[in-house]
Amino acid sequence: MELEKLCEILDKKASEIDRNNDMGEVFEEVVNSGALALMVPKEYGGEGKGYYEMCEVAEKLAYYSAGVAHSVIVHGMAVDALRLFGNDEQKKKYLPKLMKSFGTLAITEPTGGSDVANAVRTTAEKKGDVYVINGNKTLITNGMFAELFIVIARTGEGAKGLTAFIVEKGDGIETTKIDLAGMRGSGLASVRFRDVEVPAENILVGEGKGMRVALGTLAPNRIPFAAMGIGIAQRCLDLAVERAKSREAFGGKLADLQAVQFMLAELAADIEALRKLIYGFAKDMGDTSYSGAICKLKAAEVAKKAADIAMEIHGGFGLLSNSKVEMAHRDAKVLDIAEGASEVMKLLIARKLFS
Repeated sequence: MELEKLCEILDKKASEIDRNNDMGEVFEEVVNSGALALMVPKEYGGEGKGYYEMCEVAEKLAYYSAGVAHSVIVHGMAVDALRLFGNDEQKKKYLPKLMKSFGTLAITEPTGGSDVANAVRTTAEKKGDVYVINGNKTLITNGMFAELFIVIARTGEGAKGLTAFIVEKGDGIETTKIDLAGMRGSGLASVRFRDVEVPAENILVGEGKGMRVALGTLAPNRIPFAAMGIGIAQRCLDLAVERAKSREAFGGKLADLQAVQFMLAELAADIEALRKLIYGFAKDMGDTSYSGAICKLKAAEVAKKAADIAMEIHGGFGLLSNSKVEMAHRDAKVLDIAEGASEVMKLLIARKLFS
């Protein structure tokens, strides 16, 4: 995989991607880098890598562009849904396609995201050998350019009335770009499904198993998602150190002040602890509902702290729109909310403690 080449390009293009909320010409570079094939099993032509390697990719890409990193991670979730829950025929048909085109999960709706069992209003009505999907999804990463959607739709009542469908891009699917504050360029969109016909063989696992697919895909992938926090935080630390060494104040450099030294030293320790935490769990996944929640919770805390410190060190210059520090500040807040807000992560951790 040509990851280093992609990172070099992002180093030059990240500001443009953020400003335009569009990958632009970098889109093809991401596809050509091999990042989309990372978690596709070798028997289907992919690299056959796991969550540890996806963490490495997420950290490196997020150092330059959290939007591009998020796009690759969510694509990996679509791959994972097929890898973990697809049958042989579904894998043979769709996994090779996902090595050259983006996929995504379509779960969140205008009524909510974290409470999947109650928030989903999109319906899938069976008519003969097909299901007809109608409804609206929103805040869908890769929504603008995904060729394959893993859609959670309602086929019955309650949590047992949700079903996961493999839906190819086509007639009846309309996308509208969303202008999010951070992690820009990820193709975030609202997606409208209008009388979209999906064959019954495109159901993952079986009717009524949608919650199993949604939670079983989201939980382990929160660990690579959290790895973006390492990249964002490391970017902030490096920018802060660089600025502290060059910025003059009170007859010397900011880096000469012990208060600044201690603040950055503590941040460096936090980042290293976070790195060990995430990669440790990525090696031994265990109960991913628990470990994924811990990783994401701590990653958001460290990334937000790093962004705040970097902005303080830069002073007014850190507030300049589209600056690297200001971008990181926005990206860190999205990390706090996307793929399950921090308060939801605390709830998942507490459930484990009191189970």
